[in-house]
Amino acid sequence: MKNNHDQPKIKKLFYVQPILAGYRTPIIEKLANHFDTYAFYDNTNAQKQGHMAARSATSTTMQSPSISLFGERLFYQRNVINKILQIKPDAIISFANPRFVSFWLLMIISCVLKIKFYAHGQGLYSYPKPSRIRKLMYRTICRCSTKYVCYTELSKETLIAAGCDPRNLVTIQNSLELQATIHPDQKTYKEKGVLFIGRLRDGCRVDILIKAIQIARSKDQLIELHIIGGGQLENYYKTHYGGVPWIHWYGAIHDNLRIAEISKSCRIGCYPGDAGLSVVHMFGLGLPPLLHRNIEEHMGPEPSYIIENTNGFLFNPSSGENELSATLNNIWELPQQHLRNIANAAYTKYLDLNNPAMGDQFVQLVHDNEN
Repeated sequence: MKNNHDQPKIKKLFYVQPILAGYRTPIIEKLANHFDTYAFYDNTNAQKQGHMAARSATSTTMQSPSISLFGERLFYQRNVINKILQIKPDAIISFANPRFVSFWLLMIISCVLKIKFYAHGQGLYSYPKPSRIRKLMYRTICRCSTKYVCYTELSKETLIAAGCDPRNLVTIQNSLELQATIHPDQKTYKEKGVLFIGRLRDGCRVDILIKAIQIARSKDQLIELHIIGGGQLENYYKTHYGGVPWIHWYGAIHDNLRIAEISKSCRIGCYPGDAGLSVVHMFGLGLPPLLHRNIEEHMGPEPSYIIENTNGFLFNPSSGENELSATLNNIWELPQQHLRNIANAAYTKYLDLNNPAMGDQFVQLVHDNEN
């Protein structure tokens, strides 16, 4: 029989996000297997932004819409602060966006009530030269958190450079758990296709990729484009390019088996604009990703996983479709075995990112800091 010292000290846990896309469901499920988990997020916003909303049968979902303040300079997430006093959680994992007033209040209240608080964020990767105020802001967040959980090692490095105490930092590399993957041995690497997967939104720059392929095709390269994704610009792109015979449109697909099947027609993946987790999805499909090299401009720090010509490819975005087309041409001229080696490294990176899975790492982090 266990004595009181063996009983877990963390029983009730808040998991707070502004939106929660379906690919985060495994994290919630694993947290809920160990803690009485309350997931706060805005379900409606996830769908509006082209995400499949998360679904969890084991956690308690708390609708928590965000409102903008001062012309969208700041935001406030409803229904989180009042629930702390009602439910009295033992630990909170929260997204770390300093533009959310509710985030600061959540952190301060956690400190006062001695609730374990884990800020989960991207660090300062998008600010190569952060101001003194921004550095101070992040040092404060790290100091007031039980741990600041970094998306990537790059995120951690930027925070250390800003003066944050490394002892307050931990990295849980941002990833996806795919229900269907494609091992490079299942491919020839002579496929005609390039896969774009992601939301069709401002910053995706799919038009640059289309123009680059047009240039390559004019030089007798047989390249086709497969586009998986919906979003605000889907109608715009289809209006302008819907009749192009070598572009295959699939819309928003959230079935990983279907996505994997489509990817079998592709040699590489490409996100010509500002990428994020799409990189990891390409890794898991055995597709070396092709992205632009300006890391601070990407949607997230995940493009830092790419090592040029080792597990993926990079191009200079300032040259637009011309350099992208030249890079595509160079890739299409690579020997099959050389490209397969790069694909193997990409797939291995996917396996590394999920060993152990993110949800398991969060569970372990909370348990490690129970005392």
